[in-house]
Order: sequence, then C-alpha cells, then structure tokens
Amino acid sequence: MKNFCLLLIFIPMLSFGQSVHSQYIESNIDEVKLYLTAGQMVHKQRVKLMKGRNKLKFSGISAYADPQSIQFKGVGSYRLVSVSTEMDFLAAEQFNPRISVLKDSLETLQDELQFTKDQMDAYQAEKGMMNTNRDLGGNAQNLSVEQIKEAATYFRQRTLEINQELSKLRKVERRYYSEIQDMRAQLVEMNYDENQRSNQVVVLLDLDAPGTMETELSYLVSDCGWSAMYDLSAADISGKINLKYKAQVYNNTGNDWSDIALTLSTADPQLSASHPRMSPWYLTENYAITGSIDGKKKYYAPVQRQQDYRQSAISNLNWANDRVYDNYFESGDINKGFDKSGYFDNSQSELSIKKNVNAQRVQMRSIDISELSTEFNIKNAFSCPSDMKPYIVDVKEVDLDATFSHITVPKLDRSAFLMANIIGWQDLDLIPGPTNVYFGGVYVGVSQINTRNVSDTLSLSFGRDDKVTVMRKLKKEFSTKRTMGNYKRDSYMYEVAIRNNHSTPIDIEVYDQVPISQSNQITVSTDEISDGTKNDETGEVKWRLKVAANGVVSKEIGYTVKYPKNMRIEVQRYRTVSSPSF
Repeated sequence: MKNFCLLLIFIPMLSFGQSVHSQYIESNIDEVKLYLTAGQMVHKQRVKLMKGRNKLKFSGISAYADPQSIQFKGVGSYRLVSVSTEMDFLAAEQFNPRISVLKDSLETLQDELQFTKDQMDAYQAEKGMMNTNRDLGGNAQNLSVEQIKEAATYFRQRTLEINQELSKLRKVERRYYSEIQDMRAQLVEMNYDENQRSNQVVVLLDLDAPGTMETELSYLVSDCGWSAMYDLSAADISGKINLKYKAQVYNNTGNDWSDIALTLSTADPQLSASHPRMSPWYLTENYAITGSIDGKKKYYAPVQRQQDYRQSAISNLNWANDRVYDNYFESGDINKGFDKSGYFDNSQSELSIKKNVNAQRVQMRSIDISELSTEFNIKNAFSCPSDMKPYIVDVKEVDLDATFSHITVPKLDRSAFLMANIIGWQDLDLIPGPTNVYFGGVYVGVSQINTRNVSDTLSLSFGRDDKVTVMRKLKKEFSTKRTMGNYKRDSYMYEVAIRNNHSTPIDIEVYDQVPISQSNQITVSTDEISDGTKNDETGEVKWRLKVAANGVVSKEIGYTVKYPKNMRIEVQRYRTVSSPSF
C-alpha cells in the first residue's frame, strides 16, 4: 500500500516535469530607448507555445543587463510564473559560427605541428645513434684506410643531411607556432566579445491552450549612452541662424544594434518607484540649496545608486575571460611555445591579450540639464556596433530668429566677437554640449552651449568678426609719470576705437578696466571713462555702442595711480608663452 501511495505521488511530479516545453529564442534588438548613461533594449518576437508550462530562454542578452529591470509582455492569455537570468558562457560558438571554424583550423595546425615535432625527434634519434656508433666497431677491429675514409664520408654526409632536414623542420615549426599563436589570440578575442552577450533571460509561462504569441522583452543596460552636439551656421548678421541638433551615440553593451528604432531621452532610467519628498528650497545668487524642515541647510547632491548587478557582471566576465585565456594559452606543453629553445617567445603578446573588463569604460563628465525630461524619436533606422566608438545621429534641424551683437575686450584681445542672441530657446530642449560654428560658409571654430544660469536670451558665440576692427592705444601726451615728495603719480590715458566695415549698423559692448588698490599706500583715481559705466568693486568699465555702417566710434579711459616712490608696482599685466630657445 505504501509503495502504491508513493507511486501516486511520483507520477504527477514526473508528468509535470515532462510538460515543461523548453525552447531557445534568438532575437535581435528591435528598439532602443537611449538615456545619457544607459539604454532600454526591446526585443519583439513571435513565439510558438505549447499547452502547459513553457520555458523560454532568450539568448544573446548583454551581460550588463539589469536583472531588476527585466519586463516581459505577451499578447494573449497566459500566466507568468517567473522571470530570471543566467549566464551561458558555452554559447559563444552558437553566436559566432566562425569560432568553430577557427577551432577546427587550430586543431589541424596543432596536428601538423605535432607531426613536425615527431619528424624532428626521429632525426635527432638517428643522429644520436650515429654519434654513439662512430667509433667504427671498437679498437679491436683493424680497418683499412679506404674503409675509414668510406665510413667518415658516410657519417659526414648523413650528418649534413640530418642537419639540413632539421633546419627545414625548425623553420616549419616556427611558422606553425606563429600561426597557432595568432589563431589562439583571435579565438580569445572572439570569445571575449561573445562573452559580453552571454546572458540569458529565462521566462516561465503557463498556457491553457497551444498558440502563437507576440512577445516583448525589455531591460536596462549600462555601458551605452549619448551626448549632445550642435552645428550652428549663419550666412550674415542680418538673417536667421540654422541649428542642427545632433547626438554622439556609443554602444559598449556587447550587442550590435542593426536597423533599430532609436529614441533619445534625458530622463533618469533608475527613478525610484516611490513618490518623491520635497525639502525646503533656498535660493541664493548662483545656486540652489535644499535643507531639512528645521532650517538646517545642506547642499543638494544626487543620490548615488548602487549597481551591484554590474559589479557581478564584471566579475563573471573576467572569470569567463580568464577561463578562455587559460584554455588556449595554458593547456599543455604544445600550447606554451618553444621559447626555452630561443626560437619563439610570445609571452608579451599573450599578456597583452588579457583584458580587464573594468578598463573598458567611456570617460564621463558632469552637465546640468532640466528636471523636465525630453525624448527625441529618431526618424530613420539606426545601426551601431558594440565598439565603444561615438557615432553621429541627426536629431533635428531648426531655423532660429536671432539678433546679432558684438563684444570686445581690447585690453586682452583686439578682436570683436560676434554673438547671436536667441529668444525662446527653452522650446528647443537643448542640453549642454560642444557646437561647431560656421559663419558665411566658413568654419569659425568650436563653441559651447551651456543652458544653466541662462536668462530668457541664449547668447552663442560665432567667433571673431574680421569686418569689425578694434584699436586700443596709449595717448602719450596725456600720460605722465611724476615724483612729488615721497610719492609717485603715474597717469595713463587710452583711446579705444571701433570701426564697423559692415554695410549695416552694429551693436557692440566694449569692456575695459581701471585698476583696484589693495593697499592703503596705493590710491587709484579715475580720470576719464567717456560716459561708460564703471563697477566700483571690480573696476570694470563697460560701453554699449551703436556703430553706423562704415563708421568709427572712439572712447577714452584714463586713471592715475599714486604710490610711495620706493614701491614697485605693475601697472601692466603680462602673459606667459612658449618661445624657441637656441
């Protein structure tokens, strides 16, 4: 009776085990929502399912996939039992059939190398036997001169033949070793690459009836992202400016992206599922401070999220890579080369093949973006290999209304810089990034778009304007140096002139300065600033001027410095540059 009861218990378990229908699913990535430092991969696949429990193994998933972010969706009636991940480092040949071809070629080369070594051993044995028996039968045997000559000739000729054959075989041996080492290195590199997508997502489903289901698998992956860059161009100072919004996309996930639907996002993919809690918001001149309700202020810093899954993935990859390396370079004497004999030493190249996954990272920088996230849907299908290199994506292109003005600081640089002032830039969803600037069809240089601490008008530099010339010179007739008692009085007067060679008027801001005393023994008095505005704290003098077409405007700035005659002061600044030394 007991045996019968045990049998009844065992039969359902056996039938349950037999009802699990397993299948491997190799699917490409169809969609990618790319965040600044991560990406959401989406696989869409039609799957044929059986009645009962189905086990779906989605293979070729990036090793850097976040297990907690995996989501599975299906169209139809089903019961989702579980979703998990597991690493399969034996699937490299399945992902890349060329690995199997190279392994077969490597085995053939090793067989040929072994045959060559066997031939060399045979010749060495024959040579050793000849050396052992070259005493011509012993001292008791009397040989004629002719017999000695004949034996000597035979030993000499045969030894020469053996040495020549050994030289040929050593040359063949070196070639085989070199080819084998190169093939091992290539196999190691290929296995390293395939190990990066050795992850599997295992989904268990229960169905009441067989059928075909449209499935969608999504998950977050680190080691990918994008950054903004721009092309800014204008034909002249009277027309509109053209802004091309671009993105530099990189992919180091282990999975190549082929003709995917790409979306760029500035959102945070690791947002918490819990609602946020506010702290008091304190405003200061240049930055915001948050603090506790009791009024104790503290600087705001973003929460550093733990990514233990990534460290686990890196450890698994390094372990798998070490196994691959040991398998091809540390297994058996034939795999270690023949560096002991001095013919071939591949130790340096072997060490260079070993990789530390931690070292393969893209350098990051900190930028400030709006709290309100933005998404850009890229119109065309996008492809990007997993090689960590940046690839350019066109995001959008707009023509902007802008007013142009000029800025010059002739004391430091006798050039006028053209500025484009854009109103309503907030609607463009810009984030900080470098800008290639073109004016009049000529490349000007690289500027920067920085959206933090910008008012309603965004000013972008178009570089130097050669049609506006600036001059700053010392007026010697109004500049004097005198000694009165124990003090010196040095007076300086400068003329600043701006010439507009455009056919239209221009607005220009001119900046200069008066020195500021930091000693009670030095006094500075302002003699002339020609209706300019002076900042008493910084000594900065500013003029806002309108210069007519082909016109000239001049301004003067003068000041007097009084100080003890035995004191040395610098009223002129210097800059350090490199110069040839002969």
